[in-house]
Amino acid sequence: MTKARISTMQLFGFDSSDNKDFLLRRHVRVDAFRKLKNSEGRFKEWVSRDRQGLLSLYEAAHLAFNGEDILDEALIFATKNLKSPSIIQHNTNPNSFQKQIDFALRFPAWKCVPRSLARHSIDFYSENTSQNQKLLMFAKMDFNMVQNLHQQELYEISGMNVRALQELPDRMKKTYRLILDLYDEVESEIGKSGPTFPVDYAKGELKKLCRAYLLEIRWRAESKVPTLEEYMITAHISCAMPITATSNFIGMGAEIATREAFEWVTNESKLMKACSVIGRLQNDIFSHECEQNRSHPASAVECYMKQHGATEEEAVEFLWKKIHNAWKDIVEEYQKPTPLPVALTDRLLNLARSFNLFYENGDGYTNSHLVKDHLTSMLIDPVPL
Repeated sequence: MTKARISTMQLFGFDSSDNKDFLLRRHVRVDAFRKLKNSEGRFKEWVSRDRQGLLSLYEAAHLAFNGEDILDEALIFATKNLKSPSIIQHNTNPNSFQKQIDFALRFPAWKCVPRSLARHSIDFYSENTSQNQKLLMFAKMDFNMVQNLHQQELYEISGMNVRALQELPDRMKKTYRLILDLYDEVESEIGKSGPTFPVDYAKGELKKLCRAYLLEIRWRAESKVPTLEEYMITAHISCAMPITATSNFIGMGAEIATREAFEWVTNESKLMKACSVIGRLQNDIFSHECEQNRSHPASAVECYMKQHGATEEEAVEFLWKKIHNAWKDIVEEYQKPTPLPVALTDRLLNLARSFNLFYENGDGYTNSHLVKDHLTSMLIDPVPL
């Protein structure tokens, strides 16, 4: 086989379709990618012609550590070539492959919500001319069964919300009492089958969240624009990532979510901070203009602009770099040994992935119509059998 016909995927084993990228990241040295470059330091021409390998290179490049410049270069190279119209030439199913490329450019596998990735992977495989019909049918049935379970859970949550709304007072004077009652109810429920210490951690995170909100309200009242560093200390908490993660852990059971796990998640681990950065900064980038049209604390954009005398464009560019580096922090943390079950760390990772979905095309958190199609495909519409 000539060098021009050796695929990048075969050379390094990176295969996004088999989801091997992350496993191989543990064992493949980044220096291996230097084989893809010529003596002038540019990526070899044949790499850009290897369509599937190029897509795999693009996916693998998202698993870079901090300081791995060659993977940053690989990401730029792969992205540029995947956007080229020539990438689908001579492909046996150009329309299907173009759909895969378009989706990957919007949602790289490592940063994609697993259920969304599963749904689109099924759709792509359905158009594969060499598909395994039994495997495809199994994947569709499995997806629909899990989706049905999610629909039941959504129904229960919606039902509880309706009942709660009917019981709320006209004014919110009793909000504090309602919050205490909520935690009492959760404590009573989990106490039937295990220890209740997780609720204490959740209450602690709620107190931190309220203090962070109060500080931001004080900044707004004083028209204060803090430095970006000062802002991020509070933003790690006010983005609600810690309380969301802690509340997630409560339902995992004491066998998995041990006291040590709650200590870890409430003590601002590097993984938690990275996830908070991704959520907070994406929200600020897409919502700051709307927020500044009403009474609202300064966002990270305004903080950076004032601190460095920068333009809005320069501030946004800097914040995207911080988001990019936060994803590298997550990759690094996933490579380290940890006493925590992967079921817990995956909760944090999937929260970070959800931010990519909500802010892929604007502020989908505020404007739900922007993510309606994604949520419908995951939670409402079954895969046609």
